[in-house]
Formats: sequence, structure tokens, C-alpha cells
Amino acid sequence: MNIRRWHWGKLVIVWAWGGVVAALLLTTFLMTPAPQSPAVSTMAFAAVVGILLALTAVTWIWLGGKERQ
Repeated sequence: MNIRRWHWGKLVIVWAWGGVVAALLLTTFLMTPAPQSPAVSTMAFAAVVGILLALTAVTWIWLGGKERQ
């Protein structure tokens, strides 16, 4: 499955689902007091950052394939 050859609609779907998951994790991060459960707070924040970095990498690779055409 070569990301560079994806239709732009697949990229939209990946970003939509990633955004929903990131929003849910961000809600968990904001609703969980860090002093009471620092592990949950840290993991939620790290997961949000990881999701956004992964989506950015997929987009970067996809756009890199478009430059060569």
C-alpha cells in the first residue's frame, strides 16, 4: 500500500479518524487532573502528539509523491 499513490479521499478519511481519536484523547487529558493520575494524563497527551505526528508524516509522504508527478 504505497501512500504516495493514494487518492486524496483516503488522506481525508485518515485525518478525520485521527482527529476524532485525538479529540477524544485530548478530552481525557483535559478532564483528568494531573496530580491525581499523572500516568493517564501523560499517556493521553503523548498519544495526541503521536497521532498528530503520524498524520503529518503520512501527509508529508503523500505530498512528496505528488511533487514527482
